[in-house]
Amino acid sequence: MTFDYGSESPLSCVRLRGGQVKLFHLRAKLFKLLQNPYAIAQLRPKQHVVCLHHFDRPMKFDRNLDGRTRREITAKGDIAFLPADVPTMLRPAMDNPHRVLSFSYLVFEPSYLAEIALSNGIGRPLDFIPTFATPDAFLHAITAALMSASRTKDPAANLFTETLFHAACARILRNYAEVRYPLSGPPRLTDDQLRAAIDFIHDHIGESFELRSISRAAGLSEFHFARLFKAATGVTPFQFVTRTRMDRAKQLLRKTRLPIFEIAERVGYQKPSHFSARFRALLGCGPDAYRKSASH
Repeated sequence: MTFDYGSESPLSCVRLRGGQVKLFHLRAKLFKLLQNPYAIAQLRPKQHVVCLHHFDRPMKFDRNLDGRTRREITAKGDIAFLPADVPTMLRPAMDNPHRVLSFSYLVFEPSYLAEIALSNGIGRPLDFIPTFATPDAFLHAITAALMSASRTKDPAANLFTETLFHAACARILRNYAEVRYPLSGPPRLTDDQLRAAIDFIHDHIGESFELRSISRAAGLSEFHFARLFKAATGVTPFQFVTRTRMDRAKQLLRKTRLPIFEIAERVGYQKPSHFSARFRALLGCGPDAYRKSASH
């Protein structure tokens, strides 16, 4: 059965990056899961799928993947990687109908992973490796951060999310694919590239940022820019943008009598409550309290 996570999935879903990446969650008792026709059928997903296991205790499954069958004993922290168009089937090897199963599925459109690979000098064909359950704490941490980021209202959250996407893609390309060329790139940002990126951030501080726009100002791919920017500055682009917004806000609080809502807009926050919450989280006090202390 061909299965399209983009249109047919019965699972709860968070759509990211315009639907090119999706994050699904499934939590159900075994007897409920077995009532779902998708649960035990052999599927051939149209997308690349990272299946993340969240079981609090080890569980046994019989997994068929690309014509091979294996008995797995898997627990929280494991993942299975299911490449697009590879047949797969998973059957619980247990008889406790009330046992709770908990999975997440991080799903990538093949065109998105191919675009990331090509933008970083990785030639085709990309041969993805079907992978039975194996520990991967890194992808679990990325997925948890993506879920958190999807609920964040900070205008710089796009930068954080893009960085997570690229980290996940790099992990997949390194660990679960055979590629023609290794991930490589320039060893560091030049002074001109760093200055161009920082100038772009300062010039557009009142706008919503995407990693693509900043990396384009530096003349680099998003993946290489994020990595090299952190090496050059010690912080991620997301952290740098947030810090720059707060520095500008502090300056406006000290030197002007502009109302808080207008300062929030000038540094890229459409809602004053989001600005105040971020300001307080980073500086330990709200904008009003900072203004009062700065005037003494």
